[in-house]
Amino acid sequence: MRMKIATGIGIACAGWLCAMSPGHAQEVQLPPAVTPQEQPAVAPPHEPPALSSPAAPPAPAVPAAAAEPEPVASELLEVTPQSVMVTASNMAAPPRVRFTAYRDSYLTAKKVWQVSRGNVVMALRLIPAKLSATIDDVRVALQGDGAPVAIKVGEGGVFIVPINDEIAAQGGSFLVNKGRGELTANMVIQPAVARDAWTVSRVAQVLHDARLAVHAITPWYKRLFSSEVQALAFCAPERGSALQLMQDQQLIATLPMNDAAVNDINLPVYCKMFDGEDKYPGHYRVVMPEQATVLIL
Repeated sequence: MRMKIATGIGIACAGWLCAMSPGHAQEVQLPPAVTPQEQPAVAPPHEPPALSSPAAPPAPAVPAAAAEPEPVASELLEVTPQSVMVTASNMAAPPRVRFTAYRDSYLTAKKVWQVSRGNVVMALRLIPAKLSATIDDVRVALQGDGAPVAIKVGEGGVFIVPINDEIAAQGGSFLVNKGRGELTANMVIQPAVARDAWTVSRVAQVLHDARLAVHAITPWYKRLFSSEVQALAFCAPERGSALQLMQDQQLIATLPMNDAAVNDINLPVYCKMFDGEDKYPGHYRVVMPEQATVLIL
């Protein structure tokens, strides 16, 4: 489920089209990185004293030509300090350009989570707003009063909006490593269920909760004209995959994934769709192919 928004601080919806009023990107000054010369030196660990045996006879002299055997890998792991010095040169510079205010996204994401009882989450999909812009190397961070917190960005520039009460109260912002005005964003609603936790009854529940969540974040005066969530779909990038319905270890049915659709980053996929009216017993497990994803359409 995708709803388009532009960078800014206010959300206004028209049907499933939700837009943020334009804002201004600005450079955010971060504390200077600590150079390697400023890093404190790490003292080598002290070697434990050797234990001596009372009244032990003196050890015989070892000829100079006799070399001691090399320690094996397991012995090296025991005596080698397992610490790594990380310097500023080892890390990419954090994002510095303000993309949009955090609070509006935070409020929407929190409402989606609460209404759906954790079955659905809100994400943002970053989109190039200029021909010269790319998202292949895009990085995102969330910053309040403290240091920026890195956010994992998935394929196609999609990242789940974190719910952080403290940073929201501080008037936090999303930062990106792109220039001013290079990016815009779509709002995406995604299921939040582990791959091995799907059952027929869970499919119906998530679909029901997704409809409630979308209804909750749509202004009342737009609901008459808005689209409804149509299906929960298990999708693969190529035609020919199939779901399996299992009862314990017994295969009950094989369901082809042949319905054409597009995923959250507008790539074609082939799906098996559930509309909530499916008549399979609720305890049947839904087993998806390894490359499959689950979409709210």
